Amino acid sequence: MDQPMANNINSNNSNGHILGSKIKPPSALGASLKITPANSPILKPATRTPHKPSHHSILSLQTVIGTTTSNPNGFSFHEPTKSFALCAGSATILAEIDEDLNISQRFFRARPTTAPVNPVQSFYNASTPPTTPDTRTRPLQPGGRTSVINGAAYASSPNAEWGENTGSRTWTSRERIKAITCVSISPNGRFLAPSSLIFSTAKDSPLDIPLSIMTDHSFGIRSLAFSPTSQYLATLGDMNDGFLFIWSVNLKNGAAKLHSTNKCTSFVRDICWMGNSLVTVGIRHVKVWRLGEPRPNSPSKPQRFTLDSPAPSSSASPKALAGRNCLLGSLGDCTFTCVSSISESEAIVCSDTGIVCILDDTSAQQRLHFVKSVSFGICSVAVDYESGTVWLGGRDRIIQKYSIEELKSMVSQSPTYSDHEERFSPSPKMRRPAIISMGIFATHMVTVDSTRAIRVCPLDRVGKDHVDTLAEISLPAHRDAVLGIGVLKPPNPHEADFFTWSSGGTVNFWSLQGRCRATRRVDLEQLPGNDDDKNELKILRNTTDMKEFISGDKYGVIRLIIGDPWKCANEVRAHGGEVTDIAVQTNNSGITMVATCGRDRMVQLFKIVDDSLELIQTMDEHVGAVGRLLLLNEGEKLLSCSSDRTVIVRDRMTRETDGDTTVAFSLSKVLTLKASPVSMTIYPDGEDTLILSTIDRHIHRFDIPSGRQIHSFRASDPETNDTVVVSSLMANSEVPEQSPPLLVGVSTTDKSIRVYDFEKDILLTREFGHTEGVSDIVLLETKSTDAKEKGKKTLISTGLDGIIMIWELSIQQQQPVQEIQPSAPVRAEDATPTKELTAVKPPLRRILSKTELAGYHRLDAIRQALRRSESNHRHNGYNTPTISTPPLPPPRRSSVMMLDTKSRRSPSPPSPKSHSSRTLSAKISSSSLRRPSLDFRSRAKSNGNTNNTPSTPSPAPTSEFGSLNMSTEQVCRTLRAYRKKLNGSTDHLHAATELERELDLTVRALGERSKRIQVNGNSHPQLDSHVKTGRSLGAPMPVKSLKLARRMPSTPNLGRNINGGGLYRTHSLDPDGEG
Repeated sequence: MDQPMANNINSNNSNGHILGSKIKPPSALGASLKITPANSPILKPATRTPHKPSHHSILSLQTVIGTTTSNPNGFSFHEPTKSFALCAGSATILAEIDEDLNISQRFFRARPTTAPVNPVQSFYNASTPPTTPDTRTRPLQPGGRTSVINGAAYASSPNAEWGENTGSRTWTSRERIKAITCVSISPNGRFLAPSSLIFSTAKDSPLDIPLSIMTDHSFGIRSLAFSPTSQYLATLGDMNDGFLFIWSVNLKNGAAKLHSTNKCTSFVRDICWMGNSLVTVGIRHVKVWRLGEPRPNSPSKPQRFTLDSPAPSSSASPKALAGRNCLLGSLGDCTFTCVSSISESEAIVCSDTGIVCILDDTSAQQRLHFVKSVSFGICSVAVDYESGTVWLGGRDRIIQKYSIEELKSMVSQSPTYSDHEERFSPSPKMRRPAIISMGIFATHMVTVDSTRAIRVCPLDRVGKDHVDTLAEISLPAHRDAVLGIGVLKPPNPHEADFFTWSSGGTVNFWSLQGRCRATRRVDLEQLPGNDDDKNELKILRNTTDMKEFISGDKYGVIRLIIGDPWKCANEVRAHGGEVTDIAVQTNNSGITMVATCGRDRMVQLFKIVDDSLELIQTMDEHVGAVGRLLLLNEGEKLLSCSSDRTVIVRDRMTRETDGDTTVAFSLSKVLTLKASPVSMTIYPDGEDTLILSTIDRHIHRFDIPSGRQIHSFRASDPETNDTVVVSSLMANSEVPEQSPPLLVGVSTTDKSIRVYDFEKDILLTREFGHTEGVSDIVLLETKSTDAKEKGKKTLISTGLDGIIMIWELSIQQQQPVQEIQPSAPVRAEDATPTKELTAVKPPLRRILSKTELAGYHRLDAIRQALRRSESNHRHNGYNTPTISTPPLPPPRRSSVMMLDTKSRRSPSPPSPKSHSSRTLSAKISSSSLRRPSLDFRSRAKSNGNTNNTPSTPSPAPTSEFGSLNMSTEQVCRTLRAYRKKLNGSTDHLHAATELERELDLTVRALGERSKRIQVNGNSHPQLDSHVKTGRSLGAPMPVKSLKLARRMPSTPNLGRNINGGGLYRTHSLDPDGEG
């Protein structure tokens, strides 16, 4: 059935193209279903390749560029295995460094509905374990909405993991993808804990199925840390959560159980274990929590439980975690940023003002001693136990080294801090890069700074020079939101495969392996006194030869930048607001055209002449913000889509002036949509097919030359029918025997990357990784002669969280079920071949079509009809000749309506013409009993000579083409064929609701028509039976016989002329105007 479609300029000519819903050239669409009658009563299905195998795709994460680690909680290292963990959006990176300083990465991710290997029973909400953490017992709520972990197995496509039957959402707010903000590696190296998950670090362990999920935090986790024995894991919730949990971890299978808990509402910056105690530091806060001193429950405050959950037993209840604050004294205004233990009873505590302290808990009486103050704000601390040194990292990427013994010796000299002038007080407006995390290995140090760059430096040279110059391995990244990505064609000066740009104006050139080849910067002008609305680089495009780049910023300024050497050649104010898109096209004559659009509703056309931008034309047809531009066919057409729900197609015109060719664009077509477009692209196999997505969660296809809509479908999930808004569309052509035509887009609803089968409108796979929204994607072909690499493509995505992810998209053909099912073992007695039994073979069938049956005649019925007609003529004594009409076959799948005895009776007085009336009835009966011998398309249009007056319409055949009866017969045939096809198909019906609505409206219309005819007195016994049974009248009556029909009841539809002779029927019209 046809899908809902947008209005366009040629909406009246959408018969054939809407019914053909597969991706083919527009000229080949709509040929499978016909409205005109056909020889066969069965509708022919659309032509498709027999036994065409379906496809399934796998989108696997290969490389992550950048990190979202912003404090020491988001970094953890394990010295024995030379591995370190980082946060990257919703994923966790576990990197290992080999002897040659090569870094290998593994990525751990878990979907919100993934079930762990070891289910963890929630203590605070034991009756309904939620999908995501839920801490304390909540007030009783109305039943009907419970969130339960979905235990569906992970498949190649994650579509089956959304198990709730609501059709208006993808995930609930509690089940949405959440960012990983903290990570910890166990001291034994076996476990990795990102936020509330525990993974196994074994090489053969799954990267998407955690061992345990800790489900008692309701608002996320701020910090976590493993104990030195790896038996306990401490998790601290966010400020809105306010709980500190200690989990007991099984060292064999990683199962977690809540051991002890307490409330912690302070602003905590970092936590660490100090022997069997846990230390938390933060804003005016240093506290020590001890496991060995449980505090009994207060007898005056009995525990309260919900009505649905029984009270937990004393053996299963967690213990109360005892904690004591340290007396800060003169350090009461400090903000402590990091802490690291140096022994089982001592730890180093540092602040953002450069203060270094030692926490002493030797006699279980925690004391904080001031040691010294450095000249920079400390953000991270690392301890090298083998050499007995402490490394302090902070602002300006400064790293300093101190001996543990040296720091301990300073405690006795200044046990308290009283001189405030020595303390370093940085200006609050300082935004210098800082070392936020450090990891110590045998000979090297790994650092992460506030620019999200990862560096590996030799340990013997750290502190002697700047970190940038010391780094042997540097993995730079964008420090702010990445807003777009562009593809480069080889060869190019940087030997890069793509480039990205950030909101701050940084442009990085990358290889597919994640190596940064070059870094450039676009200078942005900032308006004075407008700090709240800073300028940003919004769009960057390049020419094919990479000689020029064109940028657009938030203030509407576009710049022409020369690629080598990198410099700005020209800049103009093109728009009054943000530049939303730029299209660049170089024609055969070497002229480069640049089209820009913005939020000021304008489309500007420029030409690059002598390293400058020359304005050619300003187009103001849109009444809303213009969001996307396309230059097609080497600049012959210019397309623009706007929030005013239109897509304007413009054609190029040229004019010769003094030997110079001037180019301009004139409006050609306007495509009007039902909703505002979000993104648009062109199908690669032909630039005449436009693909665009709209804000009403539809994806449309248009034929650009005719402006006609070809097809549309809703971007939904097959299992739950959840619909999403798709942006950043990209289409990929079909690869025979490898990949179907693909449509790749980004869902702004759940921040996922989606891959659709463009031919079948089926979601193949979707994956997530970014947590702040996906800004752009590109799809690259993998050029490889290896047979294993066939069907693999590279997809690159950029996010507002500053992360760049490189995915591998693998398309595989799914074998038929018969081939993948394992064959049953053959018994010994069945090994010898035997003759196939006839009884198990399928029965023979030979069904004759209507065309074949047209050549057969019932001779006995024809002879009886002729004899009855001749005897009636001799009995009546009339010699008046009648016009003989050949017997006409009834339409397919419809019987000829029989005139019974009661219908021939009439209450009118007897008439001398009663014999002729019986002759008429006999002829009608004989003609209705005849076997059809001709196709109804070849029936005669003439009804013979009549005696009707000019004002009386001549009787027309009941099933004449275009009449209501003919339309009824066509609908019946279509429904029969559709029902037969529906019984044998398992495909998902996108328009099932619309079909039910149309059928219901049709049934209502038939019922109302029958009532209306009965009320108006228009009913005729024969016509009423025709409406009720769906049968049509037989062959047309002879003219002479029509004059003898006085005994039949008169109706407005069967009237007599002035002479009382001919009868006529009124023509009925369909609601759409068809006769």
